[in-house]
Amino acid sequence: MAYFTIVTSPFQSQVSDLLPCNNNAKSVLIYTMLKSYGLLEHFNEVIDLPGCTVSDIRQFHSSEYLKVLLNSQLDEEEVHESSSIQDQEWMNMASTASNWEDEAHNNHSTFSAPWFPSKRELKKYYSDNASFKEEASSFKQERWKIILDPEHHDSDKGLEEEKQSLCAEILGKFGLSHDCHIFQYLPTYCYVTTGATLALARPAVSRQKRTISINWDGGRHHALKSKASGFCFVNDIVLLIQKLRRRGITSVSYVDLDLHHGDGVERAFQYSANVQTISVHLLEPGFFPGSGSVKESQNGHKIVNLPVLHGFSDNDLAKLVDQVILPCIEHQNPQVIVIQCGADGLMGDKYGEWQLTIKGLSESICAIIRRFPQANVVLLGGGGYNINLTSRFYTYLSWKLLAEFSGNQYPNPFKEDEDTIPDHEFIDFYKDEFYKFWYYDAEGCQTNFLKNDNNAKALNKLVQFYDPTRTSSRYSPSNQR
Repeated sequence: MAYFTIVTSPFQSQVSDLLPCNNNAKSVLIYTMLKSYGLLEHFNEVIDLPGCTVSDIRQFHSSEYLKVLLNSQLDEEEVHESSSIQDQEWMNMASTASNWEDEAHNNHSTFSAPWFPSKRELKKYYSDNASFKEEASSFKQERWKIILDPEHHDSDKGLEEEKQSLCAEILGKFGLSHDCHIFQYLPTYCYVTTGATLALARPAVSRQKRTISINWDGGRHHALKSKASGFCFVNDIVLLIQKLRRRGITSVSYVDLDLHHGDGVERAFQYSANVQTISVHLLEPGFFPGSGSVKESQNGHKIVNLPVLHGFSDNDLAKLVDQVILPCIEHQNPQVIVIQCGADGLMGDKYGEWQLTIKGLSESICAIIRRFPQANVVLLGGGGYNINLTSRFYTYLSWKLLAEFSGNQYPNPFKEDEDTIPDHEFIDFYKDEFYKFWYYDAEGCQTNFLKNDNNAKALNKLVQFYDPTRTSSRYSPSNQR
């Protein structure tokens, strides 16, 4: 029987959806779906106002990088406009949720946490209520005017061009362009989403009873010490594991099930004898981040890379979990297992590379948790670019975890293939999928099955490479140098 903690709220979801690749809705859909199924009521603890400080983030990231990333100018309303299409879509989500809550309140339903009509009010709520105090950054205001205001021009054309070039150089140096471009209230986003993951350190170090802790807005596994990468600005996973280590945890296993290689986490703990990193990921020419080969796993102490190809299936994952991941974790004997549960490998995701199902991926995650009852567990989100599908996955996985590991009996709301999603704030998002929860797993839906390029021979090579029973075991990469 485990103690369950989740970090989530309308506030956190709205902050998380400031991230451009969330399309203003990913986190909000996850939160409202969880709520519509009544799952939040079954958690022992719900943390609704997370946060952290620059000092917390500096435990891993460089001060030079954070001076730019967390500059307070990015959180000041006068440098922002609220007329963009993206801003309007974000505000429309808040308006829809607020109207629903108002109607529910009038019908004598239980009062719910507020939704914020503007980003300015969202930021103000955090500033007024959070117990975390931000530190000022020294990155000059004039530079932010150039970056944030395309219409800003210096009277001296040569000086203006020089400043533009300088700012572009600085942003490029820290990866703050292209997929990781700066956006409105970026510092608040970093403080809240990182703080949400760091809040899970407390239950994760508990010795009184087993704990299972969740932040579906976490899992930013690409961020490097001094550089943003792959939609990831702050590596909350690294910061969490470091915090666990400072609090006395001597052995951690990190398992990354995202479509993309967990390069940032692997590099951070490459030479650690206490932290094991395991990553199952797509590795094909030109696919981001282009790392994670079996050979690269020899470049550290406890790295397990499981590169696979297009069409990777439930059965393939189950084989790797059973024959590689579980034996490697057993060898590590961790006190805490951290699992990055990226949803971009699901059948129906916009990447269209793997064909994992919601049930199949959830079962593999539960198989890891089931095998090591002595270990506390932290589950984090990750990729997932079909937001309707992602909200289904995290909702089902949350229910499955509660049903199996909480010690309480819950009815299964997902047992019927034709199960209809409950009416809630954003039910219209699922209209084109006929409001069916299992739309992407059902035969005959718009999702086509993919050709599986992973053959038994290739998977068996991975199994043999990491076989801990072999004399020449590759589990400890130093054995093969």
